[in-house]
Amino acid sequence: MLAAVSNIPTIDEQLQADFLATLAPRMDAPPTASPAAPPVVAVMVTYDPGPWLEEALGCLRSQDYPDLSVLVIDAAGPADPTARVAAVLPGAFVRRLDENPGFGAAANHALAMVEGAAFFLLCHDDVAPEPDAVRLLVEEALRSNAGIVGPKLVAWDDPLHLLQVGMAVDKTGAPSPLVERGELDQEQHDAVRDVFAVPGGFTLIRSDLFVALGGFDPAMTLHGEDFDLCWRAQVAGARVLVAPAARVRHLEALPRRHDDRDRRLLQTRHRLRALLKAYGPFHLARVLPQALAAGAVETVYALVAARRGQARDVVSAWIWNVRVLGDTRRARKVVQRSRRLPDSEVRRLQVHGSARLNAYLRGQLAGGDDRAQSLAAAGRGFAGSLRRGPLRAPLVVWSAMALVLLVGTRGLIRGGLPEVGQLARFPGHATTFLRHFTAGWRYSGLGSDAPAPAAFGLLGVAGMALFGSTALLQKVLVLGALPAGVLGTWRLSRPLESRAGRLVAAAVYLAVPLPYDALSRGRWDTLVAYAALPWITTRLLASSGLEPFGGERTGERTGERTGERTVDRPFWRRCLSLGVLLALAAALVPALVLVVVVVALGLAAGSLVAGWSRTALRPVAVAIGGVAVAAVLLFPWTLEFVLPGGDWASLAGVRPPAGTAPGLGALLRFQVGPIGAPPLGWAFLLAAVLPLLIGRSWRLAWAARAWIVAIVCWGLAWAGGRGWLPRALPTGVLLAPAALAVALAAALGLVAFDTDLRGYRFGWRQLCSVIAAGALAVGALPVLGAAAGGRWHMPRRDYARTLAWMRDDRSAGSFRVLWMGDPDALPVEGWRLDEGLAYALSRDGPGSALERWPEAADGPTRLVADAVVVARGGGTTRLGHLLAPMAIRYVIVPDRPAPGGRGRLLRPPETLRLALGAQIDLRRVESDPDLTLYENTAWAPRRAQVPPATVPALRRAGPDAALSAELAGLRPAVDRDHGAFESKGVVARGALQFGEAASPDWQLRVDGRTAERVRAFGWANAFLVPRGGQAVLRYRTPPYRLGLVAVEVALWVAALRALARRRRRAPRTVGE
Repeated sequence: MLAAVSNIPTIDEQLQADFLATLAPRMDAPPTASPAAPPVVAVMVTYDPGPWLEEALGCLRSQDYPDLSVLVIDAAGPADPTARVAAVLPGAFVRRLDENPGFGAAANHALAMVEGAAFFLLCHDDVAPEPDAVRLLVEEALRSNAGIVGPKLVAWDDPLHLLQVGMAVDKTGAPSPLVERGELDQEQHDAVRDVFAVPGGFTLIRSDLFVALGGFDPAMTLHGEDFDLCWRAQVAGARVLVAPAARVRHLEALPRRHDDRDRRLLQTRHRLRALLKAYGPFHLARVLPQALAAGAVETVYALVAARRGQARDVVSAWIWNVRVLGDTRRARKVVQRSRRLPDSEVRRLQVHGSARLNAYLRGQLAGGDDRAQSLAAAGRGFAGSLRRGPLRAPLVVWSAMALVLLVGTRGLIRGGLPEVGQLARFPGHATTFLRHFTAGWRYSGLGSDAPAPAAFGLLGVAGMALFGSTALLQKVLVLGALPAGVLGTWRLSRPLESRAGRLVAAAVYLAVPLPYDALSRGRWDTLVAYAALPWITTRLLASSGLEPFGGERTGERTGERTGERTVDRPFWRRCLSLGVLLALAAALVPALVLVVVVVALGLAAGSLVAGWSRTALRPVAVAIGGVAVAAVLLFPWTLEFVLPGGDWASLAGVRPPAGTAPGLGALLRFQVGPIGAPPLGWAFLLAAVLPLLIGRSWRLAWAARAWIVAIVCWGLAWAGGRGWLPRALPTGVLLAPAALAVALAAALGLVAFDTDLRGYRFGWRQLCSVIAAGALAVGALPVLGAAAGGRWHMPRRDYARTLAWMRDDRSAGSFRVLWMGDPDALPVEGWRLDEGLAYALSRDGPGSALERWPEAADGPTRLVADAVVVARGGGTTRLGHLLAPMAIRYVIVPDRPAPGGRGRLLRPPETLRLALGAQIDLRRVESDPDLTLYENTAWAPRRAQVPPATVPALRRAGPDAALSAELAGLRPAVDRDHGAFESKGVVARGALQFGEAASPDWQLRVDGRTAERVRAFGWANAFLVPRGGQAVLRYRTPPYRLGLVAVEVALWVAALRALARRRRRAPRTVGE
């Protein structure tokens, strides 16, 4: 590509005046040749032309322009067109290429072949200009001093109808036609005007401009090369005009010669490349995130609408541009060096808003061709469909659901999420998650050498995609769970082939109280399960091979028999697909791996009721395979749950007291919070019963399976809450598949109403249908009422704000907070202390999401529980001394999940309060009435300076050592944090007591010398300092940890590549 020039010269003024003088009188006959006419070379690119070629060449021969030469470039077509060209234009030049590089790259050969031309006329081989077209284009180029001029394009067979008269684009490069395709030409668009781009069928461009720009972008093989050229020309200071007086018929014969299924992919790919090249830094930083967001929205829409090809094209376009980013960067430098106009001037011809959204409303988005139909025709069809009803119901229902979500969450969107329950704050930047993921040290509890939760890596990557904003990431994950679950249900119900049934499934799933009660209590595990299970269950249903969710049907539906379908995807691919989804969800909520197996077993049990099939156990096999895949993808974190010493509480949380568990009626109504009270809370169950009463064939069979799944989940939640099971799964996580089953059963009821009810005589079944319809209507009322508050009953205050003074109270050194009480009242995840009682630790205040996933084997952290047990049993009144080496400064016992009297009252056993009150080294601190707060007067900082006289006491182990060592009043040392795993400062002679679990990977260097590390109190670190000085304390990540991270990343890459692998398409030739 030639270097762009900094100044594009204007055409010689005398030449311009002389030539315009020859064209002043508009004569019917062509003007005589004049030496003042700037030479024009028509560059026609051809590939496998049809019978229209002779007519196109004949029209060029008939031009009245006095100095026109023709160069035909054949892009390696199957037949040599030289003889056909010579028969019509004996004076034309023909160049035949060895391969087809695409239209733009083929036309670029003119740069090396042509000298002395003032203009290039770049044209396809299926255009037929009127005799004066070239003359009129050149005339306008000289008169207006334009760099690029395009004609009016009309239909080949019906020149009275318009195709295009110039083109506009939006800020992302999406095209927006200036005329309605097929519009009758009544000269209403015949005014000369500036446009953003002209279509590439017949384009006049100044040769010096074409040379300065380096021609077309050779990377754009087809679709979009025309508007990219025009955009770069405007950046270089050239005008782009349309001269409608010049008329050109265009056949648009590309689809007749090429497999044009990649049209949408190439359009999206090249729009993005043009955007990356042409914008300056400021506008690129503004527009690129908007383009990314628009692409994400289109991808989600396409997936929901089951248009995988469209979603794949959008994602592939971004991936391709990332892959060729180096080449794009070089091309961008050339474009920016040629800049003469700022982006603010170039963008004046762009349309406001989104051309893609407008195209969608015109019904053009799915076709991939933004010019597929006229605006008027699409508008009439859209309005007509609303009047007839096919689009009216979906539009109304989806609008209503979106409005409910928007109104109900408006306060949470506008403000911040309260740190209640499991919604602890995310760290300040996404890189913190990534650093903790790769470091190899876990800060939960008293710390441990253990693999980091896989969630840290996933959250870090997701946060980086949001420019590092973890606050935005948390809102997206928490509030986005609601629409994600609804969209997943819409996708799950697609095989029902009933739009109304799918709407019922989505609406019922949205209207069950479960997710809103989970929000009010801060139960993130329930929200994740609500969002993920529809997508996961879709894979389980598809693996069944049963109509309508299986593969290709092998039998017809006959009477009461359920037809079976063949499974067209191999077993390993089904396991891999489920496993990847499950790994993403289980990284956040590990209990989901067990819930998926429960759902699969429920489907198998349902088949016993609905009629056994040879494929009934296939979902169980796929579920087990998916769990295995997820375990591999989450390696090495999964080792914590399978190796000896694993803790059930780390997998499923600590079970709350039986007295606080919801009753069976509340479970059936999905009422685990303030929403869902009777009698309206029973409504959806009435609607879900309908297919059992009127359904036939597969409607009845799948309704039975859905009910069995719901009953199994309800039963496990009830039995676990009552303490009848040795191990219990979280109630909300178990209720999510039950809610999905009820939504599916309600949808099957509507499908059965449409399909099966007509086969019965009029009677009680019709009455049941009316009752079910009414139940669907009234069942949504509780959620509608709760939406009015704008916060879904989430508290406005939280313990993080109440105890915010703790984060500022580090002048005496870093410390820990010990939380004890009902598991649902603690703001940090922890471990089991006693039946219905949990304990947890946080650092320097109320805690963060870094303590959300405690390690499975609590190790030294168990010493905290041992000390509390001794105090509760009356064995000591000096609990503070036992906790002092652990840097525990505060002990908190909350009575509710949030302060201010919000939430259920969850008082811990009175024996705990009495024991804490009896401790002589715990001082009561007045605080919020809903929590009991003690300060440990014997505490020591997490990094404490120990005088030489106290060093021998450090090296003893056991509770007696902690009781005898007076650590109160020790000064903090090496307390300037440099990230999470390094601190610096001054240390004096003696020792540095470091209140983290003992590990040889912690190192203290004093004035460049490594201090000796010994065990303190049998579990912590102490560093002997014979001579004080400047010190650095850091954690050295073991090399094997980085190797394990590399293995984990490689496993994810391999899994995603295997999922994305498709049969390669045959290579396509391009050109026109």
